[in-house]
Amino acid sequence: MKTSTTRAPHRPLLPLADYQRIFRVIHSVLDSVEANIPAASFFFSVTAAQILKKFYKMNAFPVAGAAFYLVSKDGSGALSFGEIDGETVTSNSDAFHCWVQCEGVALDFMAPVFQELLVAAGHPMAVPRQMFQKDLTRMCAAPNALQAQGDFRLEPNLALTRELLQQFMNKAALSNLSQVCLEWYRKPPKELDSDLLMQAAEGPGTSIKLSRLQVIGVW
Repeated sequence: MKTSTTRAPHRPLLPLADYQRIFRVIHSVLDSVEANIPAASFFFSVTAAQILKKFYKMNAFPVAGAAFYLVSKDGSGALSFGEIDGETVTSNSDAFHCWVQCEGVALDFMAPVFQELLVAAGHPMAVPRQMFQKDLTRMCAAPNALQAQGDFRLEPNLALTRELLQQFMNKAALSNLSQVCLEWYRKPPKELDSDLLMQAAEGPGTSIKLSRLQVIGVW
């Protein structure tokens, strides 16, 4: 995949304020229906890619596969999704992660809740709420090559991506929730409503409060 020819070398594809707002909107909508957030990486990525296409005119798309992130300062803690057998890395519907790719950049909109993902996996660790947005050229050659905090390795699985996309499109509830995110979102510096009423087929609907989780830095 080619990187953008117009973006400055050290200028992020997406500003931190926009990244945080996209994360907050998606997180808030999922939380309002008591979704299992640690298992929601595909919803995060599909919806974030749609927001980037609609509001930023970016050619963004979700990718599923195996993923590895070094999240501790001393190099002792890695967050991994997928399976490793010797030097072989695989992913499947029971062991995968999902991220967004756009213009040679990988964006993970679940990075601010990496700590919650580790807790859900039974490995509690203090992890800062930070933005993950990195050029794919900075990716490590293999999972065992991760050395410094923020190092990563992604192993796309296109067959799995297609399978999960088909499942997503076949579930009206997921598509409807994703549409709620798109209808709520506003691109900074436009003001974003701090709450939203999600209409229901019957009854008064659900009031959604915007998440106040703060993204404090960058991986």
